[in-house]
Amino acid sequence: MHLDDEQLQRLLHGELDRDSAGALSVHVAGCADCRQRLSEAERDQAEVYGLLHLVDHPAPAVDAESVAASARGHDRGWGRWAAGILLAMAAAGGAYAAPGSPLRGWIQAVREWTRESTPSEERPRAPVAPMAGLAVPPGDGLTILFESPQPRSQVRISLGEGAEVRVRGPSGAATFDSEADRLRVFNRDSVATFEIEIPRDARRVEVRVAGERIFLKDGPRITVPASGNGREVYVLPLVPPPSQHTEP
Repeated sequence: MHLDDEQLQRLLHGELDRDSAGALSVHVAGCADCRQRLSEAERDQAEVYGLLHLVDHPAPAVDAESVAASARGHDRGWGRWAAGILLAMAAAGGAYAAPGSPLRGWIQAVREWTRESTPSEERPRAPVAPMAGLAVPPGDGLTILFESPQPRSQVRISLGEGAEVRVRGPSGAATFDSEADRLRVFNRDSVATFEIEIPRDARRVEVRVAGERIFLKDGPRITVPASGNGREVYVLPLVPPPSQHTEP
């Protein structure tokens, strides 16, 4: 004869008198089936207490069946709150141990639900692609030349307080070379966003794509295509512009 669920739970939680606990322990020691069930109950209890740590505020009273049904619904944003309701009941022990209790099934649903409801900030984040590029002084004038048009790529140009012109792109998207008054970007056939930071007091800096100008800073005057107009930040496609726009 094997131990029933209530006997296992009471043995696990130390709710039996010394003689009863001793008799059941002797039985478990000689019964592989009951020993395995007791081990499973111990693992369930460990998981329950682990999930309880997810709860960050007391749970209000609510019908457990409605909570379990909500776990199968579409709105999972309050997963921790509902998990606390069910798991607090489980921690009490009595409902879990009662013959025919559906609480085990609810706990399993909460386990799966909690995994799916884990906030995105706690999940592993995608690695940020490393950047590569060059930094050069603007001198009296500097031309930044992208060798190839790339309609699906873009360049983000901003004005800053630094002393150098910085040109960067995702590692592997291009190679860079510089001369006295020119910085060349050998951009490859990949979709990428390049970044250019220009000192606000630079005299003259222009950006060209396949020989065609897409951006010019001449003293305080900025010339960009109409679609790229902005306030010290200009996002432009890497294609020759159809027209020019001047910002005083």
